[in-house]
Amino acid sequence: MPTTRRLDGLDAARGLAVVSMLVAHLSPVGGVLNVSEYVTAPLFAVIIGISMGVRLTERRPAPGTFLLDNAQRGLILVLLGVLLQAIYSQVDVVLPYLGVLIIVLAPLALVLHRAPVLTVGLAAALAVVGPIVVERVREAYPSMVESWPRWSLDLVTWLATGEHYRLVSFLPMALGGVALGTVLRRAVAPPEGYVIGAAMLVLGVVAYALGRGTADGSAAYSGTTAEVVGATFLATATVVASFLVVDRLTGSGAARALGPLLATGRLALTAYTLQILWLALLAALRDNAPDDAWWILGSTLVVVVGLCWGFDRRWGTGPLEWVVHRLRPQPPPAGRHLSGGPGRE
Repeated sequence: MPTTRRLDGLDAARGLAVVSMLVAHLSPVGGVLNVSEYVTAPLFAVIIGISMGVRLTERRPAPGTFLLDNAQRGLILVLLGVLLQAIYSQVDVVLPYLGVLIIVLAPLALVLHRAPVLTVGLAAALAVVGPIVVERVREAYPSMVESWPRWSLDLVTWLATGEHYRLVSFLPMALGGVALGTVLRRAVAPPEGYVIGAAMLVLGVVAYALGRGTADGSAAYSGTTAEVVGATFLATATVVASFLVVDRLTGSGAARALGPLLATGRLALTAYTLQILWLALLAALRDNAPDDAWWILGSTLVVVVGLCWGFDRRWGTGPLEWVVHRLRPQPPPAGRHLSGGPGRE
């Protein structure tokens, strides 16, 4: 399967995550749309892991470049997330949590990407240990408030005590993504991809179902072992399905319909920022009224997806993606590479 098509599959999954995020934030009803609450944040975390696994396996960047690149990306997400949270408070902005995840995950991915079985084992162990860590840190948090500086309390929130998101919940999901990323070429190829995707979906549903029968439960954002495991399987099944759909539609007339979704996935950081800015504008015009309304969901989808599609068609990138790319450490000239072909990192 060509590399470009595989990356289109990842862009499609990322675009689905953005659309699911908008539904989770703005839908005025529950029912089947509640699925978005379970899949959105885990899908972002798994995609981060897959991206690192693919890059390390296929591009083989220099370790220092890889770590510095991800440290910069993570820091940018943290700073942008803090700014967006100050602009609009009705949404729990996930960017700082994902930024911390990128910084912490990068050295783990660098060490573990050649050992997917070990990576999955570590992810499983963290899924068990994580809820214990959250409980202990939350118990200690009141005493921290009395003496710790504000920035350190924010860091503790991003690491372990967040109401909706936290590193200790995202890390097992992202490690599962790293493991998938290292074998993605084989995992998403038909017909094996159909079997793998279906198996992951079934395992995710079973994990949620078993978790509901325990005292801890498996509710979305809860960070319980059942929720983390179920979310990881559900997110990876979504990624595999995205690759299979893109592969199926490539070369057909229906492929053009994927354009807006792929563009939104390529420009996910711009998409996230557009969402917050648009909602902040609407809130200012509506005296901070609640944002869960159909017309707000519809208008936000049009603004976010429409502008991302326009940016991608006109310039091939988004404004924030351009900034992040400019800040990334640049690889040495092609003639100085000691291994790999020209242009490889």
